Amino acid sequence: MTFFYRYAGVILAIALSAFSLLGQSTKMSRDETDLRSALGKWAEAVKDRDTAALDALFADDLFITDFGGGTRGKKEELDLLRPSDTVKTVSVSNEDIRVRIYDGSKTAVITAVVRMVFEVGGKRSPMAMRYTSVWEKRKGRWQIVVLQTARIAEPKS
Repeated sequence: MTFFYRYAGVILAIALSAFSLLGQSTKMSRDETDLRSALGKWAEAVKDRDTAALDALFADDLFITDFGGGTRGKKEELDLLRPSDTVKTVSVSNEDIRVRIYDGSKTAVITAVVRMVFEVGGKRSPMAMRYTSVWEKRKGRWQIVVLQTARIAEPKS
């Protein structure tokens, strides 16, 4: 018992320090908050097929490698996401989001899983992809410069 009382203060100090560090590590930086906001705007713009919002989020030198191995740039991506009479995007949501901002630069990498539901000819079609995107802060705003996608299986209902 004497051991406990003798070292209780030390143990308490270590526990409080660890708790304090844990609280600090979970606090998001301004850049991460801005990136997560941009990620939400991207999902909303894809869902709404808002090409003006997408144009602002995509860098002019955007380079995409899709899950089939094809590549495209900003113009082709905007063309794919234009409003359509035959395809409606019902939902777009990101999960398992991981943001890494590189110190001393204006570059970040985001990985996530995106789940989308499309409606084609009245039939709903779910799709899921894991992606890695490279973002760069240009003229005070974050833009996507590189996107790599890999299709993943949708869980059976």
